[in-house]
Amino acid sequence: MPSMKAIKQRRASVTNMQQAMRAMNLVATAKLQRARTEWQQIQAFISGTDTAMRNVAMDERVATHLCVQGHESPGRNALYLVISSDRGKCGGYNLNAAKKALTHAAENNKNAQYVVIGAKGYEYFTTRGHTAQCEPAPKSQPSYTEAQAFAKMLLNAYSSQDDEQGADEVYIVYTKFTSILATEPTVVQVLPLNARLVDVNENTHKPMLYDPDPGVFIDHMMPIYLAAFIYGTMMESVVCEQAARMLNMDAATNNAQEIIEDLTLMFNRQRQGAITQEITEIVSGANALN
Repeated sequence: MPSMKAIKQRRASVTNMQQAMRAMNLVATAKLQRARTEWQQIQAFISGTDTAMRNVAMDERVATHLCVQGHESPGRNALYLVISSDRGKCGGYNLNAAKKALTHAAENNKNAQYVVIGAKGYEYFTTRGHTAQCEPAPKSQPSYTEAQAFAKMLLNAYSSQDDEQGADEVYIVYTKFTSILATEPTVVQVLPLNARLVDVNENTHKPMLYDPDPGVFIDHMMPIYLAAFIYGTMMESVVCEQAARMLNMDAATNNAQEIIEDLTLMFNRQRQGAITQEITEIVSGANALN
């Protein structure tokens, strides 16, 4: 049984940890609200670019375009852009995204290359013997400039003629936000575009006129489309990260409170035992004098 001094010291230590976790919970809550607001504000832009690219991809004149049909002889690499973070204390957020990418590649027999945003996701790959390229996660909120850089990287890999460095398929792995309590790691194929047409209703497709032609439109819009899509997934992943961190810190705070209550009960029992022993010794001494 630990001494009263040891119990008191441990209770003070747990109390300090609880205060730190409560502060982290409040910070994550504030960041979640901010990230969610900014993410919702860009939904119209992301949805508009996605709809425009889907519409033009359905045009028969671009059926053989590289970005629509894909490479003539697929079989090279599938490139995965995995979005995680540089920070922990957010439950299984980082682990689940990295695990989803590896599982998807294994189940579909992909010769996969991985570009990982965030050190925590990168650690998951390297500790399991997988080769990956690590990119630093945004320090605060993702920027469109960062998304443009990643879009350029993916487009260059897809357009490359190098059998080792090029990619026939490009996937983005991110965490999808449904609610604060429900987030899910998701894999989306962004190239070639015919993979994005699986759930498109052809009856709602409206033919459009393109100047000078749909092929040029795709060449011009593809960097914008990829940057917008990546920017949206990065913003959504930040929302999920802060939600996970908020829930994790809230659970840690509650667990710390339970430990403090158990230690307080143990301390009171020890003190009561010490008092009882002192009373017994005093009474025994008094009886001996008599």
